[in-house]
Amino acid sequence: MTTFLFMRKTILILVYVFVVNILFAQDIQFNKTYSRNTPILRNVLMTDSDYIAVGGDFNIYNKTEILVVSFDDFGNILWEKNYGDETYNYYHGTRNSFIGNSDGGYSLSGYRANSENEHLVCLLIKFDQNFDTLWTKLYFDNPDFTVFYNHIQTSDGGYALVGCTAESDADGDVLLVKTDSDGNMLWYKKYGTSGSDMGFCIVETPDNGFLIGGSCGLGQIDGYLVKTDSDGNQQWTRHYGNSLYPDGTIYIVLKTLQNEYLVPLSGYVTDPISEDFYNRKYNLIKLDADFNEVWNKQYGIRAEYTGLGTITLSNDGSIWATIKDDHNVGLFHLSSEGDSISKHYYVPQGSIGENALLAIKQTPDNGFIMAGVAYEPQVMWLVKTDSCGCVEEDCECGGSDVEQFSNELNIEVYPNPAKDVLYFNLPENTKDVRVEIYDNLGRQIITNELLGWENSIDVKQLKAGNYFVRIVSDNRNWRGWFVKE
Repeated sequence: MTTFLFMRKTILILVYVFVVNILFAQDIQFNKTYSRNTPILRNVLMTDSDYIAVGGDFNIYNKTEILVVSFDDFGNILWEKNYGDETYNYYHGTRNSFIGNSDGGYSLSGYRANSENEHLVCLLIKFDQNFDTLWTKLYFDNPDFTVFYNHIQTSDGGYALVGCTAESDADGDVLLVKTDSDGNMLWYKKYGTSGSDMGFCIVETPDNGFLIGGSCGLGQIDGYLVKTDSDGNQQWTRHYGNSLYPDGTIYIVLKTLQNEYLVPLSGYVTDPISEDFYNRKYNLIKLDADFNEVWNKQYGIRAEYTGLGTITLSNDGSIWATIKDDHNVGLFHLSSEGDSISKHYYVPQGSIGENALLAIKQTPDNGFIMAGVAYEPQVMWLVKTDSCGCVEEDCECGGSDVEQFSNELNIEVYPNPAKDVLYFNLPENTKDVRVEIYDNLGRQIITNELLGWENSIDVKQLKAGNYFVRIVSDNRNWRGWFVKE
C-alpha cells in the first residue's frame, strides 16, 4: 500500500510539472486594465513567480499612497500592498523609480508631502524580498520644493538619488544625493542653470561617476545631461532640444553592455521649426563609451501627443520602446543602430481617454511586460506581449510600417564656447545653406546665407550665454547649441 501511494504521488507530481512546462513553453499574452480610485503604474519588474508593478492611488483617507501590486503570468492580481497613512501624501518617483537590489530586496525613491502638497520631503524606502518595509529614510525636511524622482544602487552597495531642489534657486536645480547601503546621506550636490532644472534618471559610469538625465529650462524646456565624477563634482553638461518649444526632457538613460548610452528625448521635438505647435516627434540618441554622439535619429507621427515613454534592450541587443504616436500607444522595435523595424499599437479596454505605457521589461519567454495608465475612467494598465510585440494570435510579427527621420547633415560647429567667430564645417557640395541663431527665449538673433562649404559667422555682437543654432540645406537640417563667451 505504501509503495502504491508513493507511485501515485510521484505520477501526480510528474503530471503537474508536465502541464506547467507546457503552459510556460507557450507565449502568454494579455491586455488588461484594473479599476481602483485614481490609480497609475510607472514601474514594473519580475520575480521568480510573478510580475510586480508599482504606482500610486488614493487611500481611504483621500491621501495619495504608494501601491505595490503582484500579478501572475496571466495578469491576474495575486496581492496588493499599500504604503501611506491618514496624514501625508506619499508619491513614488517617475518611471523606473522602483528597482531590485543586490541583496534580493527592493528600493523605491519618491517624496512625501503634507495635505496641501506644499511641504515636500524626499524619501527612500527599502523593502525585503516579501515587499515588507525594512526602513524609510527622509531627507531635506524643509519648506523648499525638494523631491526625488529616481535612483540606482551603486557599485559600493549604496544609493545615488536624483531629483530637484529649490533650496537655493527658486526655479529649481538638479539634485544628486549619495548614501551608504543603509540610506544614510554621505553628500549631496546641485547643478543647473538660471532656469528650471530637474533630474529624472541616473546611471553609474565605469569611472564610478554618474550620468544624469533630465530637463533644463533655458528659455523653454530642453533635454539635459550632467556628467559627474564619483564625488559628484560636475565634469560637463549638454543640452538637447529646440529653444523655441518645450521639448526634449530625458526620462531615461540606458547603459549598454558595451558601456554605451541610449538617450531618448521623450518630450516633444519640432522639426522643421514652425509656428505649428502640433508638429512633434521624438528622438533617440546613442553615445559611445566616451560620451561622443554616434547617432541621433528622430521618429514618430507628427502630432500634438507624440512622445516616447521608456526603452529597454532585448536579449539580441535590439531596442524596444513604448511610444505615443498622436493618440496611439504602442511598442516600437528598432535595431541596435536605431533603424526602425516595427510598431504594434494597443488599446486599453473600457477607457476612452488618453493613455500611456511608462515601464517595460523583457520576460523570460522573450516577450515584454509593460505597465501604465489609461483614462476616462482612470485605470491601471498592464500589457504582456510575445517576442514580436503581439497580444493577438493573428498578429503579424513584422508589425506596421514606420516613419523615420534622421539628421543627415554631418556638421561641426566650433569653437564652443565661441568668442568672436563661429565656424561651420559643412559636407562638401552642400548647397543653399542658411544659418539661424536663436536666444534662450526663442527669438531669432542672426540669419545668414552661406555660400561655400567652409563658412563662419561673426558673433561678437552676441551677449554671453547659450544660443540655439539651426542649419538648413536642401530640406535637411542640423540643430545644436553653442555657448558665447
